Parts: sequence; C-alpha cells; structure tokens
Amino acid sequence: MSRLKTLGTYLLIAIGFYIFATAMIYIGLNASYKNITNKGNLSNQIKIDLAQSTKVNGRIYGKITSTNENNLEGKYIKVNIFDKKDRLVGTKYLKIEGTYVNQPKKFMVFFTAEYINSYTVEIIEDTEEVRQAVEESKNLYKDIFTDEELTGFGVIVLIFGLTLIP
Repeated sequence: MSRLKTLGTYLLIAIGFYIFATAMIYIGLNASYKNITNKGNLSNQIKIDLAQSTKVNGRIYGKITSTNENNLEGKYIKVNIFDKKDRLVGTKYLKIEGTYVNQPKKFMVFFTAEYINSYTVEIIEDTEEVRQAVEESKNLYKDIFTDEELTGFGVIVLIFGLTLIP
C-alpha cells in the first residue's frame, strides 16, 4: 500500500510540475511580444485590436465593419509587414466574405518573420490585378504567413533553430 501512495505522490508531483511549466512557458512567451506600429492610415472601417511581434513571429488581430455607404463584401484586406529598416517583408491578402452591415467581422494574421517593427492594413477592391497579386503573394510569402499562431513548443524550436544556424 505504501508503494501505491508513493507512486501517487510522484504522479501528483509530475502533474503539478507539468502544469507549472506550461503556465510559465505561456507567460514567458506572451511577455516577449512587443507592440508594433501602424505606419499607414487606417480606414474608419478597420479597427486593429492587437498588433505584436517577437524576435521570430507575430500576430495582428482586427475587425472590419461594412456600412451602407461602403459594403466590404467581396473586397480584400491587404496586410503588409515591415522590418526595422522599413523593408517590406511580406504581404497577405484576406478575402472579405460573410459581412453584414454595421456588424464587425474579426480577422487574424499570423506570421513567422524576424524583427517585424511595423505594418499597414488597407481594404482594396477585387480586380483582376489584385487576384494576380494574391496568387503571387501566396507563393512568394508562403513561408512567412501561417494560418494559426505558433504554439509555445513551436516558438522554442524556432528560436533554437535560428540560434544554431550560422
């Protein structure tokens, strides 16, 4: 019976350590995010809730709102990200679908790029040139933009990989 209690104690200690380590990693990674600035003029139909980056990744959360005067259905959100030297690092296009008048719709952009310092967000019309730019940017920036935020483990692996590469 004492071996069972000892095993149970070790199991509780291991579970407690796992919860503690996971919480500390989450807090540590989220504390490493720094706000990035918008270097363009935002339309009154765009609201950015959060724009942050770390050394290796970043995220932009925002909302768009259609109005009676300017319906956004079928248009694109164009997001550009820039590094510390103001060089364009990537462009992401998001098709606007399923919007209702005066009801905000959320959008999210996740990226894995180093030293991102600023961004621009704009709404553009759907034209043939824009559709070609969308396809080109998908191929050109496929390694920069992701569909979901990196997990804590993913960020740790990415940081170690970048520090080991000469």
